[in-house]
Amino acid sequence: MSGMKFRVQCSSCGETYFSSDRKARICPKCAKKGKGSAPAGEPRAARPSQDPRVRTAPPARPKPALWPFKPAREPKPPRPPKATEVTPEQIARVEHIYRERFENNQQSGQSWLEMVNAISDELWISRRAASSQLRKIAHPDVPMTPELKARIIEKYKHYVEHGERPPAGRRKTIGKELGVPFTQIRSIVYEWSLKQYKQSPTPELSRELMFELEKLYFAELDARQHRLDEFPALLAEKLGNVNSYQVSRWFDMLHDDDAKFVKVPDASPEVERQIIEAYKQYLAAPAPPEKGLHSTIAAMIGGISARLVHKTLQQYRKRRRAEYSL
Repeated sequence: MSGMKFRVQCSSCGETYFSSDRKARICPKCAKKGKGSAPAGEPRAARPSQDPRVRTAPPARPKPALWPFKPAREPKPPRPPKATEVTPEQIARVEHIYRERFENNQQSGQSWLEMVNAISDELWISRRAASSQLRKIAHPDVPMTPELKARIIEKYKHYVEHGERPPAGRRKTIGKELGVPFTQIRSIVYEWSLKQYKQSPTPELSRELMFELEKLYFAELDARQHRLDEFPALLAEKLGNVNSYQVSRWFDMLHDDDAKFVKVPDASPEVERQIIEAYKQYLAAPAPPEKGLHSTIAAMIGGISARLVHKTLQQYRKRRRAEYSL
């Protein structure tokens, strides 16, 4: 008969309970505790695993409610780029920071770059602007007399005409010798050099004109009739549309700075011979090649870079000038 309940005594705890299964011997409480079989017709209680290798996760703890609720942070607006122009107030601040923190940087070991970066970040101005203002304060211009200016120009001309390149640089070396700040030397040399170009009938040399100057230069080296320091004026007179300073500057470029090729390996004797032979053909041609000289020779020989050609030709030109006896 369905729905009938039987009075049964639990064999585990001895408590009397009612069950639909007459043969049940374990009450529901003991069944949940794992002390026996669940009564017939009722779900068996889950038992924890007896295997020590099986780990059961601890019951999840309810997350506490956040009250009061914290509002989401608003993103900060992007900071504007650093100013490239400085105001009078910022110039005064640059001087104040320098005098207060960095004036004795020689003793504290503070580098120039560290000073520039610190002022740039604090005043939010570009590093170029910070460096420019800092130089004016740390290395102020000296009074420039006509005699001092003439000495600066004469020393620079000597370096250009003789192809001399001091390790520290021409302008820095001149400034150190004469006690003049680098920026002042650079400005004076630039203005004088620009003036020389403007006085020429052809202020800007074309590629064809530079090619003609290069050919005339090596022709004079082969002829051995004039002193080396006479070449600029002599070639300027022959061409008629350039001045001697332009010729000197072009020769200076032909005998470039060796520091540019420190990482370029030397050419093998055979490759060097091929490069110099190709260069002699270039000098004998009526016009320069369509592409650049160094890339043209590199493509002609194959398997070498234009930088290697440039370095090899520079060494060849310097060697020819050093061997010139007049």
